[in-house]
Amino acid sequence: MRPITHWCRLLLSLAALGALFAVIACGDDEKKPVGDTDTPTPAAGARIDGGEITVQSQEFASLDPHFSSFAQDISLHRMLWRGLYTLDIDNVPQPSMADGAHQVSADGKTYTVKLKEGLKWSDGDDLLAEDFVAGILRTCNPVNAGEYQYVLTEVVGCDAYYTALAGPDGEAKTADDIKATDPAVAALEDAVGVKAIDNLTLEIKLSSEKPTFPIILSLWMTFPVPVHLDRFANATPDEPGAWGTDPAALVYNGPYVLTAYSPKDSVVLAPNANWAAPAGVKPTLAKITIQFIDDLAQAANAYRTGELQSTDVDLTQLESLVTEFGDGEEYFKFLAPSTRGLEMNLEKPPLDKFEVRLALSQAIDRAALNTVVVQGGNEPSTSWVPAVTGGHDPTDFDADIGFDPAAAKTNLEAAGYPNGAGFPKLTILVGNTPAAKDTAAFLKDAFKTNLNIDVAVESVDSATRSDRFTEEQFDLFPGGWIQDYPDPENWILGLFDTPGTLNHYNCSDPDIDAKVAEARANTDDAARKALYKDINELIVTRICGIAPYWHENNHYLIKPQIVGMRENMSGQDGVIAGDWAAESWGLSE
Repeated sequence: MRPITHWCRLLLSLAALGALFAVIACGDDEKKPVGDTDTPTPAAGARIDGGEITVQSQEFASLDPHFSSFAQDISLHRMLWRGLYTLDIDNVPQPSMADGAHQVSADGKTYTVKLKEGLKWSDGDDLLAEDFVAGILRTCNPVNAGEYQYVLTEVVGCDAYYTALAGPDGEAKTADDIKATDPAVAALEDAVGVKAIDNLTLEIKLSSEKPTFPIILSLWMTFPVPVHLDRFANATPDEPGAWGTDPAALVYNGPYVLTAYSPKDSVVLAPNANWAAPAGVKPTLAKITIQFIDDLAQAANAYRTGELQSTDVDLTQLESLVTEFGDGEEYFKFLAPSTRGLEMNLEKPPLDKFEVRLALSQAIDRAALNTVVVQGGNEPSTSWVPAVTGGHDPTDFDADIGFDPAAAKTNLEAAGYPNGAGFPKLTILVGNTPAAKDTAAFLKDAFKTNLNIDVAVESVDSATRSDRFTEEQFDLFPGGWIQDYPDPENWILGLFDTPGTLNHYNCSDPDIDAKVAEARANTDDAARKALYKDINELIVTRICGIAPYWHENNHYLIKPQIVGMRENMSGQDGVIAGDWAAESWGLSE
């Protein structure tokens, strides 16, 4: 997706994907999204060799790319490791570790990828096809339990391996569960459809055609594993090898290496001398320090004093920061492919009742929330999937789930809680940022004012928040989604189908499941996307896990001497501007 005027470029057809370099622009060029701006002005001067920068981010929950699902984790992973392909700024797959385009069989089910010759890990050991085999197996491994395993469900045997410990009935924690040491688990690992034909050739077999698979081969869950390290060389299905966070015990194949990690404080990166850099994008910075700062007011102060060269923006102070730093000068924004909303754990009564979820959604004045909390910085919405990604317009479901205090009271009464009487106390779990805490305060007040119910608010650091969500230890969770790859399936698969590995709000709807099953292997692109649009409507109108309240803009402060952040802003960003192409960051002349 383009960073500003076209963040909707999609790889639409199997033929285009097979060709690897084709892209189709979608949307109306004459109509910019709300919050859109002109292309950011590049920093003056070319990159110089050397120099150091310090930027703000949030602390990762896991450094393991075969497990993680949070944006701050993925942001760092892509600086340290890379896959067979990478997406360029137009979301077109380009060879990274691969030596050119993949080959695909006539039936679309077998992919063959050649690696570049002479690839090295950061410690000088050879990077081989077996490392990529290990990466896919590790994501499919039931012990490692990769959060993004669902993306690889078409890889032959990956699902069977991933669910192996649940036993024949497929249900965990029942009498027929098996242990990871059971020989049957090792047999299922052997049956996964990925192998090294030779040191430089990888073969992947799919159970059905998957139109978006070339994009998948650029994502972190397919990154390689350094099998020459003892703990990975000796890995077994029951012990896949702990990734860990010790910089001295890890090796890298991306543009940077991790040289230091101080929990709750920072990480330090240095260039990877062995990175297989495409022409012109060799890292020039001698050192990048990423400070973990959740409090964006504190980060803004550090930016003012020159301690930080870039930071996310405190949206509770948006207007004053734009005035202080100048729109398009040091302050930049663009509409991101991201939706936020109130996530509800459907296994926590009374959130299992549709009328309760609907009442909570109808009690939220989205326009006021956007104005009060983020000073108009985002776009209010009742749609989960954005229109430019194949979803609906922001107001399409206002009549169904939008702000309506009278209907909210009626629905709460229908659920058995007239005027809030007897309603159990739920807790909103949020992070430590000012906008997150202000969002929770707004929701707490809205539920009291419009439904006469009391909710608690618990604020925790970003790593704890991530862990609590993954462990499903929450009632209400202001969260959402940042697009990983440019296709509507990325907003649905794994998130809202019943067995989805990211479905931590426990949405389980047979109509959604049926349409997901129909859509995932459908090679008729228009029909496939129509199904996902139907699923979007079901998710929203049934509030199956989330009540959306806005589409996000990304807002950053970036010092004028920084090159490569503004220029690479796009929907691929995790939590730092242009972090998907950190090798292009630098200081200007």
